[in-house]
Amino acid sequence: MTVPAIHPFPKIEPFEATYQFGWEGLSAGSAAVRLNKGEHGSRTITATGGPNMLIRKLWEYQANYFGEAGPNGEVPSWFHMDEKISKGDLLSVARFDQDSVFACHRLLSESKHWEQAALPGVRDLFAAMLFVRSQPLMDGDRLRLSVFPDQGPYLVDLKVMGRDMVTIMGSQVKAIRFSVSIQSIQTHGHKMGSLEPHKKFRSGRVWMSDDERRIPLRAEVDVFIGAVFGEITKLTPPFARL
Repeated sequence: MTVPAIHPFPKIEPFEATYQFGWEGLSAGSAAVRLNKGEHGSRTITATGGPNMLIRKLWEYQANYFGEAGPNGEVPSWFHMDEKISKGDLLSVARFDQDSVFACHRLLSESKHWEQAALPGVRDLFAAMLFVRSQPLMDGDRLRLSVFPDQGPYLVDLKVMGRDMVTIMGSQVKAIRFSVSIQSIQTHGHKMGSLEPHKKFRSGRVWMSDDERRIPLRAEVDVFIGAVFGEITKLTPPFARL
């Protein structure tokens, strides 16, 4: 696993952003994200999102996400996510300690026990983003993380492929481009600890702003139904003009 940087990149400052999500170039939904400072120098995140009105007629979904981690992705950290789906209200909660996660994922109508899994350097998506941006991120650098997004862990491999100029909100923005590969980590049964190919994920690319903030700009993921994307469409405070 990638170890913490000896000299971490400067800590991220608060911002608000809106991200658009879609499939094969068509907009399907959006999410509003707010990052703030927490207690003892930590960073907190709130995110609310779901499909647009057209997609909502076909797929009922709404999510509210709350989380907190150290400014460079350190633990202890936690997240709480409420989701509304066709089956009812879904709850995902997790707390992360050094090399372990204690989590529960269930419909509110169900009764499930919390489960603990020991995983080297495990983080949720928010802490993983903070950890990645804290690294030097030189061209060719490789990072490996165990990530627990909601109900199961994955081994995520990132490679810094280079620098790009990308068009974001009608302006050119300097960006760091990553390639992404994902494998599922088995936590139960006789295969516990082994890796398996992700059933839906094929390949991915992520762009992060190459400036003092290092904010996620765009992600493209090739899955079994085609290409899915997410892209920032609004940012406060805005990027500096080149």
